[in-house]
Amino acid sequence: MGSSYRLRPRTTAGFTLIEVVVVMLIFAVVIAMATVITRGIASAQKRSLTATRIAGIESALAQFVMQQKRLPCPANGTLLSNANNAGVEVRAGGACTGNQQDGVVPWRTLGITESDATDAWERRLTYRVGPTLAADNGMDMSQCDPAGTEAPTAPAAGRACTSPCVGTVLSACTPPSAFLPGKGLEVRDAAGNVTMNPAAVPHTGAAYVVVSHGESGGGGYLNSGVLGMSSVGDGAQEQRNYASLPYAGVATFYVDNALIETLDNTHFDDVVLRPSVLAVINKAGLGPRAH
Repeated sequence: MGSSYRLRPRTTAGFTLIEVVVVMLIFAVVIAMATVITRGIASAQKRSLTATRIAGIESALAQFVMQQKRLPCPANGTLLSNANNAGVEVRAGGACTGNQQDGVVPWRTLGITESDATDAWERRLTYRVGPTLAADNGMDMSQCDPAGTEAPTAPAAGRACTSPCVGTVLSACTPPSAFLPGKGLEVRDAAGNVTMNPAAVPHTGAAYVVVSHGESGGGGYLNSGVLGMSSVGDGAQEQRNYASLPYAGVATFYVDNALIETLDNTHFDDVVLRPSVLAVINKAGLGPRAH
C-alpha cells in the first residue's frame, strides 16, 4: 500500500520591519524618560547637598562672629588648594583688602574643609561681606540698647556700640537704629526688585552673601583657582554674582523670586544665602541688651 502521509512545511514566526521599528521607538522613549528622571534625581540630590553645605557655612560664620565679634573677609579664590594662603581671609589693617575681588568662603579661617566650602557642582562658594562688619568689633551690639540715645563710636569704620552701656544710664547706650544704617549689602530678586536695603528704614542689609552658582557653574572658582564658565550661558543677574567681580562700594547680589534653584526664561540658577545683619548678630549672641 502506498502511504498518503504528506509533510507539512514548517512555518517560522518573525517580526516585520515595521514591528522592529516600533519596538525600537518604544525602547528609545523609555530610555529618554529614564535619563530625564535620573538626571532630575541627581540634580535634586546636588541641590540638597549644596543646601546642607551652605547651612554648615552659616553656622561656622555665626561661631566665628561669636568669638571674634566681626565677620571674616573673603579668601582669594584664584589660589590652588595647596597654596599657603588658600582658604585664608584676605585682611590687613583691620579691614578686607583687594575690594573682595575673587572672594570665596575662607574655609581655613573658619576651621572647615575646602569641600565644606564647595557646592555639589565642584565650585567654591562665592562670599562677600559688608566691609564695616568685618572691621574689629564690627558685629558687636552687646553695648547697644533700644532705649539708648548715644551715637555709635566711629560708625563709618563699623565699630561697636559705645561702651560701656551699664545700668540705667541710657545716655551712654547706642540704639540699634543708630548702629545699623548703611551696614550690610543690598540684595535684589531676579526681577531687579530690592529685597534687602541697608540704606532704607528699616535697615535690612545682608550681613554677607554666600553664592552657589548652580548647575550652570558660571562665575564660581574651581579648586584649581580657575574661574568656571557657564555651561549654558548666564543671564545679566547671574553675571553680577560672579566671584571675579570686585566690591565697588555698593554691592548688589541677586536671588531668584522663589529663593530656590530654578531654570527660567532668564536662566537664573544661583543659590544665595543672605541673612540680615541683625539676624547674624543675634545668632552669635551679640545682640542689644534687653530690659
